[in-house]
Amino acid sequence: MKLAHLVAQYAAFRKNLGEDFESATRVLQSFSRSMGAEADIAGVQADRVRAFLDGRGPLTRYWHTKHTILRGFYRYALSRGHIAVSPLPVIIPREPERFVAYIYSHDELQRLLDGTSGYQKQRIHMEPHTFRTILLALYGAALRVSECLSLTLADVDVRQSVLTIRDTKFYKSRLVPLGSDLNDAMLRYAKRRKGPATHRKRTLRSSSPSSANGCRSAFFSGHFGDFANKRASTR
Repeated sequence: MKLAHLVAQYAAFRKNLGEDFESATRVLQSFSRSMGAEADIAGVQADRVRAFLDGRGPLTRYWHTKHTILRGFYRYALSRGHIAVSPLPVIIPREPERFVAYIYSHDELQRLLDGTSGYQKQRIHMEPHTFRTILLALYGAALRVSECLSLTLADVDVRQSVLTIRDTKFYKSRLVPLGSDLNDAMLRYAKRRKGPATHRKRTLRSSSPSSANGCRSAFFSGHFGDFANKRASTR
């Protein structure tokens, strides 16, 4: 049986069980493409499977994510008689150490916030007051960068002091309460936004394009770049 056909069959099987299998499907499709459009499931060699797992860079936790997905796929193939032996490696490398977060002190946080007024705005294309509000929301509401950048003005309810985070990880939404200081900061930011109040779908960020990479670039640039880089290097 063609590998690509079995991948499609397996993905449909998992989705019919009610699973959100989209990201795993993309990994399997990538695996199928790397083996070749005409590859047969029984003809996939162990060394090519290992090459797919290893990728081109250093070992990361993504290696084990891919391995787990392929393990489920090959169990499916074995149970239905498409192969006699799994080509997955027997020896599994040790997972790399987990990321250890650096906890900023109040003084360090204040220095970061103060630095937003002087970073290289022309290169990052983000207003200083926008970047300051993003940092406050990330810290005060414990948001992911993508969640913060996806906020619209309609998601910020300053009267009830709550944020609505929509379609986030695992396609769920949630309500995040705001402390009084962060709520005041969001209110000040909303008042600075230009344009009529009816533009409820405008995002929290400025009108110019922004992204998670843009935020990271802003974080490690400008007058507070040296400080931010120094702190990050200790994590």
